Amino acid sequence: MRSLGPLPPLRAIGQILVEQHTGIVEADAAGWLRQHVPWPETGAWIGEPLPRVINDRGLIRALADVIEEYEGMAVDAADRALVHGDLGLHNLALDHADAVNGVFDYDGAAWADRHHDFRYLLFDVGREDMLDAALRIYEPAVERCLDRNRIPLYNAACAIGYLAFRAGVPPEQNSCGRTLVEDLQWARTALAKLAS
Repeated sequence: MRSLGPLPPLRAIGQILVEQHTGIVEADAAGWLRQHVPWPETGAWIGEPLPRVINDRGLIRALADVIEEYEGMAVDAADRALVHGDLGLHNLALDHADAVNGVFDYDGAAWADRHHDFRYLLFDVGREDMLDAALRIYEPAVERCLDRNRIPLYNAACAIGYLAFRAGVPPEQNSCGRTLVEDLQWARTALAKLAS
């Protein structure tokens, strides 16, 4: 677990990512750190179970198009950094006042596109305050503007992966903390965000 001492939650995520993305260089990661985040799975993997989860052919096609775009994304070498790969509220150590004290669960760490570490900071279609707050700290510190189209694409790809992962799970039962209704809502919200 990486500890920074208590910081206000929205600003803390940006500061944590500044330190994480600038503290390790490619030579430090070479030979032992994977080159791709492990989630979402490949388009081939996602495409196989998805029709067993939903039967809306139009939606399945739209989701497949997103995965195709995600897999075709070219990543500049300057965008590669040590990424957590699963950074979100579920992997933050918060105290009783909701101050961020650290980050845990680096199982998905990779030398990959830094945009992945911002993908779970998107929630509702009309709200991006967590992402905005993190980027207000992050971008000036690393002297780099992130692609505000790539982050929702990565979020959508993850939502689609989790939807496919539901295959064989009853709709009302939680899979990775969500029911089928909730997974569909996330996928549709992510699609709407991409379309806007």
